[in-house]
Amino acid sequence: MRKGQIRRVNLSLHLTPEQSRADLHAMQQLQKWHQSLESAAGIDDANMEIRAFHRNVYLAGLQLHRMDPTLCHHVAESLGRENLSLATLLGELQAQPEPEPERQNESPSAHLEELQKIREEIAALKPLLEQQKLALQQLRMAAKGASAAIPERDNVEISPIEAPTEKMQKIRQKGIF
Repeated sequence: MRKGQIRRVNLSLHLTPEQSRADLHAMQQLQKWHQSLESAAGIDDANMEIRAFHRNVYLAGLQLHRMDPTLCHHVAESLGRENLSLATLLGELQAQPEPEPERQNESPSAHLEELQKIREEIAALKPLLEQQKLALQQLRMAAKGASAAIPERDNVEISPIEAPTEKMQKIRQKGIF
């Protein structure tokens, strides 16, 4: 990709406002924002503003999700709370316990299930590996057979060529040319 080239990624936001207050509130806020943008700016300015908004929201959400998925979920669901201030939300976020690494959160039975799945996948791959080995052996045998047949054919083709050359040399020795 050339430097400065824009890469477009289309993402969908699926909201269920009848099931989630956060979704309902998000939908209402997005509609208000979009309407105010359309009435205040020209089409080109509105499109630039929309792109910048989506980029910022997606990247900020992605970064928060990378840091802590449960924290990201907490912030997303807090959208449905009417009287939430930034200070209150920050206090809640600071009070949350530090996340443990993913592997420590899983139960031993989850590890056993994952191990069993890996074993099943390996067992399914073994017959394929044997088939591949057999096919490779057959290819090697065919290649050996083909390479053995080629020199015999070459000898047959070369000998008729040598005969006219010898005749030419004999004729030259007689001095006709």
